[in-house]
Amino acid sequence: MRPGISVVINTLNEEANIADCIRSFQGLADEIVVCDMYSDDRTAEIARGLGAHVVYYPRIGFADPAHRFAVEHAECEWILSLDADERMTPRLAARLLQVVEENVYDAVDVAILFDYFGGFVKHGGFFNAEHHRFFRRQVYLKNYDPIEEQPHRCFYTINRVANRLVFDKSYYLIHLAYPTVEKYVHKTLGMYGRLEAEHMLRNQVRFSLARMILLPIKEFVRRFLIWQGYKDGVRGFILCILYSGYVFLSWVNLWFLQQQKKPDQRDMAHA
Repeated sequence: MRPGISVVINTLNEEANIADCIRSFQGLADEIVVCDMYSDDRTAEIARGLGAHVVYYPRIGFADPAHRFAVEHAECEWILSLDADERMTPRLAARLLQVVEENVYDAVDVAILFDYFGGFVKHGGFFNAEHHRFFRRQVYLKNYDPIEEQPHRCFYTINRVANRLVFDKSYYLIHLAYPTVEKYVHKTLGMYGRLEAEHMLRNQVRFSLARMILLPIKEFVRRFLIWQGYKDGVRGFILCILYSGYVFLSWVNLWFLQQQKKPDQRDMAHA
């Protein structure tokens, strides 16, 4: 292991994003590792052209298990994990270099400012400083928890690191997450709604009609009213509605999956 910072990026068909991502942290990284899921486009080629070491991981539908694989292939003491559609900001880069120089903490939580449908969202719980993105490589690997191999739980291990610094929201990454409503609906309500249901099924969560009805309402009230999503105007309202729809569809998918495991009622009717 050598001193410095390895920036690791997990990719799948990100030729439109990868170059701008890498250029955004120039001067910060001592090593760039791109873990690609066998993209069909020029993602890997572009990354190599900008000095990245490219490794490959099987395409499995979501990236969470590939994050550890990417970290294992990095060589520097510190790891910064980015998505290809994320951008480093100068203020955050300077502060991370300061953390490395001070050599006091083992991990840092940073804020991420998301772009939804052509504008940044700062309320409704969508802008927070709870993202585990910067940490010592050996500390992460030593404390690794297999729970990370489930959707939306990457770098869960960092929760166990007591010697962790949480930046305020003036230090943030920019995430160009959802340029269109269509992408949000397809990815979050569609793919992630199904994956969350599969996770609940594996953990023996039973379907509840009351929860399917009430939890989306609770989620909307919390995000739009309590967490002041209304301050982001129409965009905030739409996002809070859509996120509540994600909660609803997670329970709908759980109902569907559990129905599939029951004997076919049509066959029983004809028996």
